[in-house]
Amino acid sequence: MSASEEFDDNGHVVEVLERFEQDCAGLETAVSELWGPAVGVDLRPFMDSMVRGESVPELPGFLAGIVSEVSAWHLGDRSICVGVGLCDTHGPVVLIAAVGDLRRHL
Repeated sequence: MSASEEFDDNGHVVEVLERFEQDCAGLETAVSELWGPAVGVDLRPFMDSMVRGESVPELPGFLAGIVSEVSAWHLGDRSICVGVGLCDTHGPVVLIAAVGDLRRHL
């Protein structure tokens, strides 16, 4: 949904990360008004599997490459996921939204 520039100054990373987290919280609030409270999903087990070279389903693998956790709303066979991540130590910061079948992989 949104990405920042890369950073040379770590202090600026924190500032931008906080702004993106506020934007994500606003998005979570708006979606929760429509579909109820989100469920937190920890993506670290998928990250661990990827590090070990194991096969990871497409949606959790994509998300785990960017964020360590997402807020998710499960509607039928679809999940709407939002989260904020830092692609590496110098950015960019990313606000991500994705839709797919996440629940089946939890």
